[in-house]
Amino acid sequence: MTRPVLGQEWTLAGRGGQLQAVLAAAARGESVVLSGAAGIGKTRLAREVWTRLRAAEWVAATRAGSAIPFGAVSHLLPDGVHADRLALLRQVAARFERAERPAIVVDDAHLLDDASATVIHHLTTRSSVFGLLTIRDGERCPDAITALWKEGRATRVTVPKLTAGAIDSLLGETFEQQLDAVSRQRLSRVSAGNPLLLREILQAGFDSGTLRRRRGRWHWTGAVPATARLGEVVADRLSAAGDAISGVLEVIACGEPLAMTVLEGLASTEAITAAERQGLAVIDHSGNRVLARLSHPLHGEVIRSTMTRSRTRHLAARLAAATISSPMRRRDDALRVGVWQLMAGHAGDAEILLTAAKQAMDRFDLDLAERLARASRDSGGGWRAENVLAQILSHAGHYEASVAALPGSPRDGVDRVTWATVRSDILYWGEGKVAEAEQALEDVGSAPGRRAADGNRSFILMFDSRCADALKVGEAVLAAPDAEPQAVVWAATGAGAAAGLLGDTARASAIYRLGLDVATVHQAEVPWGATQVGCGMLMGLLANARLSEARELADREYKAALRDEAENVVGAWAGFLGATAKAQGDVRVAAASLRESLSLLKEYDTFRLAAPCLASLAGALALAGDGRLASRLLDRARSPRRQASRLFQPWMELDKAWTHAALGDRSAGAATARAAADLARDFGQPTVEGWATRRRCTPG
Repeated sequence: MTRPVLGQEWTLAGRGGQLQAVLAAAARGESVVLSGAAGIGKTRLAREVWTRLRAAEWVAATRAGSAIPFGAVSHLLPDGVHADRLALLRQVAARFERAERPAIVVDDAHLLDDASATVIHHLTTRSSVFGLLTIRDGERCPDAITALWKEGRATRVTVPKLTAGAIDSLLGETFEQQLDAVSRQRLSRVSAGNPLLLREILQAGFDSGTLRRRRGRWHWTGAVPATARLGEVVADRLSAAGDAISGVLEVIACGEPLAMTVLEGLASTEAITAAERQGLAVIDHSGNRVLARLSHPLHGEVIRSTMTRSRTRHLAARLAAATISSPMRRRDDALRVGVWQLMAGHAGDAEILLTAAKQAMDRFDLDLAERLARASRDSGGGWRAENVLAQILSHAGHYEASVAALPGSPRDGVDRVTWATVRSDILYWGEGKVAEAEQALEDVGSAPGRRAADGNRSFILMFDSRCADALKVGEAVLAAPDAEPQAVVWAATGAGAAAGLLGDTARASAIYRLGLDVATVHQAEVPWGATQVGCGMLMGLLANARLSEARELADREYKAALRDEAENVVGAWAGFLGATAKAQGDVRVAAASLRESLSLLKEYDTFRLAAPCLASLAGALALAGDGRLASRLLDRARSPRRQASRLFQPWMELDKAWTHAALGDRSAGAATARAAADLARDFGQPTVEGWATRRRCTPG
C-alpha cells in the first residue's frame, strides 16, 4: 500500500454508547453537553450526530470570536439593529420553529461570548430546539452554558479516552492491517486514547521517517519525534503552567516514573502539588513506593525536545546523584542512573554503567546497551566492560566489531566462562565455525560457573541438529545441583527441543517444566528465560504434529511479549506462530505472522531466523497456490548473505517441495519431499523425517 492519507476523516470508533445516548436524548427533545479532554473526539462525535439530524445548524465557537458579542451566532440573527435583546431572542427561536426537527450543534461552547451563550441557552430552554454542545474539560464556560446542566435542562455526557481496541481499529483502518503489532501497541500507549494526538503522532512519524514500510509492513522505530505541529498541540495543554510548574514537569520528563523522594529533593512541594492539581502530573503508588509521572506519555517527548542541552545535562546529573545517594533497591535503578549519566555527558560510575549495560541488553535495547558498555569501559570498567561490549556487539550481529572488542582470555575463574560463551557465540553464530565454538566452551574445564558453558553448548548442539548430543549435554547440566539459572535455561532450551525432535515428548515436557520453573523463580537474572525454554518446547511440539498445543503456546507467548513491547521477542514468536499456523493449514494467519516476523527481525538476526522464516512464508504461499511468489521468496531465503542453522534445513527443503507442487511440478515436489526426509534422517531429526514422509505436496 502507498502512504496513508491522514486528511480523511476516520470512522467513528469506540463511540457507539455515547452516540446512542445522544440520539436517544434528541428523540426525547432533551439537550446534551459533551465534555472531554482536548482532542478526545467530541467534535467528531458531534459531527456524526449533526449529519444524522440533517437539518441541524452548526455553530463553531472560537477564541478569537469570543471577544465579539453574538460573534459565534451572527449568521442566525435577523438583519438590522437589535436594540431589544428579548425580541431578538424570540426572532431567532422563531426561525428554528419553522424546521421539522429543530436542532443546533455548538462546537467548543466554552469559547462562546456571553451574548451568543445567552442565545444558545434561550433556544434550548425556551423553545423546542434540541441542542448538542461540546465543551473542553478544565475550561471556564459562560454562565448561560453552565446553567444548562446545573439546572437540569441538559444531560452532560462525558466523552472518555478511546479504548485500546478502538485505537487499534483506527490504526487498522489507516494502514489496511499492514502495521505490525508492536507498533500498534506502542502507538496506542503513546496516544493514550486521544485520536487527535494519534493523528498528529502518525503525521510526525511519516514526516520524520520514524514510521516507514519495512518488508511489506509499516513499522515504528524509536521515540516520538517532537515536530512543530505536534509541539503546538501539546503546548496548548501545557501553556497554563508557570515557571515553577514547568520546572517540575522538566524534572519528571527526564526521569519518569520518578520516585517522589527524588522529585521532592529537586522541586518544591508547592510546585509539585500545583502540577498535580492542574492535571499535568500524576502521583501513583507502586508497591511501597510513590512515583510521579506526567499525565500524558507524549508530554515527556515534547518537553524533553524543547529543553536546552545545558538544562538536560544539569537535570540528568542531579537525578543520577540523587538516586545514587539512595539505597537503589529497585532492579532498574542502575539502568536509570546509567542513562542519566550518559545524558549528563561526563564520566560516570563504571560499575553502575556496566550493570546498566547488561540490563539494557536483557531488554534487547542493544544500541543503548552498547553506549553504556562503552561508557563503562571509558570510565575504567576494564576487562569486564570490554567483555560485555563484545557480547552486546555479538548479539547485534556486529561480529567483526565484537571480535575487535573482545579482550584476551582470563586464565581461570567465572570470567573465563563468561569470555568463553561470548567467544563461542562469535564463532558459531557469526563465523559458522562449529568445532571451534564447541572447543572454546570445552576449554573452560572445571572453572567455576562451567555449567553455563555446558548449557550454551547444549543450545548450540541443538541448533546444529545434533539432537542426541544436545540432549545428553543438557540433561547433565539440569541434573547438576550447582547449575546457575542461565545455565539451566540454555540447557532446558537445547535439551527440551532435542528431546521433542527425537520424538520423546514426555521427556521434552518434563525438561520444559523444569526450565520454566527456574526461569520464573529467577526472572530478574534471566528475564527472557521463559521465552527461550518456550521456544525449545514449541519446536518439539511442532515436530511431533501436536499443533493445537503448539498454537496455544505460541499465541500465549506472543501476546506476553507484545505487552512488554519486546520487538525482537515478538518477532521470534510471530515466526513460530506463523510456522504453526502453516502446519495447521491456516495460510492467512501463517502469511501475516511470518511477514510480521520478518519485519520485526530485520535488524536482529543473531539466531539466523530470517532464512527459515522466508522459506516458511514461501511454503505458506505455496499452500495458498501462489507458486511464483513462493519461488522468489525461496531464492531470497537461500541467498549467500543469509545463513540457516542445520536445525532448520530439512524444514526449508520441505517448503521447497510445496513450492514445486504449487508451480505444477508434482514429481519435483515429491522428490524434494523425499530429499527433505533424507536430510532430516541424516541430521538426526526422526520426527521431521516422518513429517516430510507423510506430507502430500498438493497446494490448495
